[in-house]
Amino acid sequence: MQQLNARKAEKIPMPTDRRLYRISKALHQRQLDMVIALDCVHDQHNLSAVLRTADATGIDRVVWVPDYKKPDTVNPEVSKGSERWVNLTVVDNLQPELAKFRRQGYKIAATHMGRDAVDFRTIDWTTPWVIVFGNEHRGCSEETVEAADVNIFLPMYGFVQSLNVSVAAAVTMYEVQRQRQNAGIYDASKSREQIDSLYSQWRLQDEEIPLEDLLVRPEGNIPPMEQPHSDGRGMRFLPKKKTENG
Repeated sequence: MQQLNARKAEKIPMPTDRRLYRISKALHQRQLDMVIALDCVHDQHNLSAVLRTADATGIDRVVWVPDYKKPDTVNPEVSKGSERWVNLTVVDNLQPELAKFRRQGYKIAATHMGRDAVDFRTIDWTTPWVIVFGNEHRGCSEETVEAADVNIFLPMYGFVQSLNVSVAAAVTMYEVQRQRQNAGIYDASKSREQIDSLYSQWRLQDEEIPLEDLLVRPEGNIPPMEQPHSDGRGMRFLPKKKTENG
């Protein structure tokens, strides 16, 4: 009762069944053993787009070494709030991070068009991986390439030799999603420890969302919206009303 009264006093809306479903579903589908690393990527638009795709594919962590020609900020117009749901770690040096993940059982893949590079679709992405994407112009650093277990490339059948880094990351993340979905990994429930960690990371306590409502992975279809959603775009192309003068 005290919690309910506090909500009324602060005008905090009660979470709808639909929102609880979406949060719980996303929480249990998070791929906590998959990491995207950006090696001196300098464009905030690219960083923001990578965060957005990581959230869309259920990838929880992005490690970023900024190119200090630009400040380390996220563009909210591109990220669309995904920075809240994805754990972004900003570091000065990628190599200690890669070493740390390797000690935890991860393998390292670097996007690098070397002689021994393999098609990214031939890798088994259902095990723990860190996938590194390099600078927009220079690619991955020599240190990253040397530290990698495998170099991967995206096949090009036209005249350009590469994709934009955020596009390349998106294509790769959706291949990861495809493999893991086929393997049933997205259907697994999270442990209590993992749920506690994500609950804190996503600041769900700020919305007073009960932790107990998220412990069980939801089944069935998402509940309907309580009110129809409208963003106004449909009004843009309606014919103008005629006036008496024409």
